Order: sequence, then structure tokens, then C-alpha cells
Amino acid sequence: MASAIKVAPACPTKPLAVECGMKSLLDLVTGPWTLHILWLLINNGPMRFGLMRRSIDGISARLLTVRLRALEERGLVIRTVKPSNPPEVTYTPTSRLLRMSRFLEQLHLLAIEWDQEDEK
Repeated sequence: MASAIKVAPACPTKPLAVECGMKSLLDLVTGPWTLHILWLLINNGPMRFGLMRRSIDGISARLLTVRLRALEERGLVIRTVKPSNPPEVTYTPTSRLLRMSRFLEQLHLLAIEWDQEDEK
């Protein structure tokens, strides 16, 4: 007998329903470079755009901007612009993002564990 798929009470019963909070969250965090950006902000606190870009090898300025805008829209980062030439743009993690730190720390520990297993 096949077991039934368990659906969280807040999610509609239709598979991959747009209204499901979990789908929305997964879509956000599985976007390109997003977990890396979140990890940087959680571990470093407020970061300037340029430093963030230099800290993520291979990311383009455009893609970093797109990802940061999505995170800002979801309330995970606050964007602050200091008027200067060029403008100083800083991204600060919100309390909502900081609540994800335990989750990201578990991913980090898993990554270390896998690296150690792969070395054997």
C-alpha cells in the first residue's frame, strides 16, 4: 500500500500550488546564489554591494542586484543608499533573515560533513 503525501495544513492540496508558503519560500532561497548571499549577510552583518560582489566568485553585478531586490521584497534585507558619488549601497539582514540562521547553520554543518566524507 502506497503512503499518502502529507501536506502542511497551510498549503492547498493541489500539487505545486502557487499559494503555498513553502513553495514561495523554496522558490526564493533556491534562486541562483541566494543561499550564498544569505549566508554572507547572516555571518557578516551589513555589507556594501561591492564587497558582497567580490565575496561571491563568479556572480555578476546584475544577478546580485536581482537577487538582492527579491530578498528586499520578501523582507529579508534592508537596502540603504548613502548619497555620494558613487552612491554607497549597504544591505542589512533583517530579523526575519536572522531567524533563518539556524537553518543555514545546519546546511553549513552538513556541507562540512559531506566534504569530510568526500575526502575519504
